[in-house]
Amino acid sequence: MPPTAAVIRGVQKLVLYETRARYFLVGSNNAQTKHRVLKIDRTEPRDLVIIDDKHVYSQQEVRELLGRLDLGNRTKMGQKGSSGLSRAVSAYGIVGFVRFLEGYYIVLITKRRKMADIGGHSIYKIEDTNMIYIPNDSVRVTHPDEARYVRIFQNVDLSSNFYFSYSYDVSHSLQYNLTLLQSWSVCVESESGAAGRQDTFDIFEEEGLPTQVVHGLSHEPYSKYVWNLRLLEKVKEIVHPDWLLYIIHGFCGQSSILLHSDSARHSCMFLHRNFSKKVSIFMQNDSKSIYKSHKKVKK
Repeated sequence: MPPTAAVIRGVQKLVLYETRARYFLVGSNNAQTKHRVLKIDRTEPRDLVIIDDKHVYSQQEVRELLGRLDLGNRTKMGQKGSSGLSRAVSAYGIVGFVRFLEGYYIVLITKRRKMADIGGHSIYKIEDTNMIYIPNDSVRVTHPDEARYVRIFQNVDLSSNFYFSYSYDVSHSLQYNLTLLQSWSVCVESESGAAGRQDTFDIFEEEGLPTQVVHGLSHEPYSKYVWNLRLLEKVKEIVHPDWLLYIIHGFCGQSSILLHSDSARHSCMFLHRNFSKKVSIFMQNDSKSIYKSHKKVKK
């Protein structure tokens, strides 16, 4: 059966750079070997204008791009505001974009904490966020009630029991996620079997070397439990899926249990006529192990 695995989000670390006319959001994977760039217009007082070229940059390419942007946005020496591209904030994900009575804000996750590990998938809790107004001061159209709406929005404490993952769908149950992976594996296996060997050629297989193909699986989240779904509606069809981070509200916790005991198994190679006694000892040992682990959980 061909193995399947959930697709890992390619954007796990972000840096927001700013000029007077634009924001440049640079996202990278955890190893910072692959980068993506979002360009956000700051000259629109009310509308959200985002450009995603969908290109994957190397580390060298993104450095050269930022260097050109910095040089191109510098004014003449001696003038006020001669700096070109400046670093605004570092983040770990985009919560979304929101607008009240003026222009749009971008909400970024600036602090996270790992809470659990499910089958190799890390689950993070949001520790802190940053809400940044996008339009610059020269085009900003002020409204007297804007600050009140911002305070109402910030009454939702995003640092309290909001969770996300870059590779695991936290909006669905574990049973659903496992069933989806298994059903996809069966589907791929049946399709590959129907195609037959005459349609495929693998040089490693001909040489007798083992080959393994891992199919990446990505699917839509359960919208009922995605708390930032409305905040991502404006950009969902514009940006690459790697930028989209779905957040749930609830509780997630994980603790390790240490069992200082011997294994309750007995070797079948040493069974003799006193078989019933062996089975009895096995059952007693097994029950004791379960009881001890249960006591440690209570502590």
